[in-house]
Amino acid sequence: MKHLKENSFESDGLPKILPPKKDIIFKALFGDERNAKVLMEFLCVVLKKEIVSVQLLDPINKPQSENDKLSLLDVKARLSDGEVIDIEMQARNVPELSSRISYYSAKMLTDQIGSGGKYSSIKPVISIIVVEETLISESEKCHNVFSMLEEDEHFRFNDLQEIHILDLSRIERENDENLSDWLEFINSEEEEDFVKVAKRNPVINAAFKELKILSADREQRIRYEARLKMQRDIWSFEDAARQEGMQKILALWEKGVSLEEAKKKFLLREKA
Repeated sequence: MKHLKENSFESDGLPKILPPKKDIIFKALFGDERNAKVLMEFLCVVLKKEIVSVQLLDPINKPQSENDKLSLLDVKARLSDGEVIDIEMQARNVPELSSRISYYSAKMLTDQIGSGGKYSSIKPVISIIVVEETLISESEKCHNVFSMLEEDEHFRFNDLQEIHILDLSRIERENDENLSDWLEFINSEEEEDFVKVAKRNPVINAAFKELKILSADREQRIRYEARLKMQRDIWSFEDAARQEGMQKILALWEKGVSLEEAKKKFLLREKA
């Protein structure tokens, strides 16, 4: 891995330690086979159970027909008991987010059997969504867990789907110190904040060391900067599209039309 010289961090205008709450950095840190122990410890804390091993999977949920959507997850993994895990870092609370989370969860179920598989072979799927902005306004909790329950007596229909929402804006409300430490690490931006939480947990300290190596990689910094610019462009474009009622243009972008092409179509319609 290539490293930047110490004084070159300032020259690119980016943070010395790249923030793990940005999806491209989150994926590079938690979605690397070399950091399996870090991922396992994070999952142990979130799911509150012992995890023996974890296998990283292709994060692309491929469409099974031409009408299906292609979905790209930040981190996708399988546990030793067969459970499939989806971990996503979500910077912005957009109106369709909860629907997208449900769709991705359902897609992880259907992907397991294809067209000729047996329903009995389906393993549980767990979605872990880390959000910067509050998604669950009905609750004051930092960590909300959802499953399919009977409406009155609240027993589970089955254990095949579970969704965890972790709210970085509510870390101070989390009573589990181990979980709050991990969320503080993910939410940190300044080096001193990383150091502070790393001192309290040896696995987080190992994650911090890997993050420093990742942050010193020139190519990774270039990718981060490009992703940041693209994300800002997308957010700006989404806001403009919503304000002008251009949902059809956004739908084109979601289907694979490039951002630049979508912008051109937007401008053409504005001139017409």
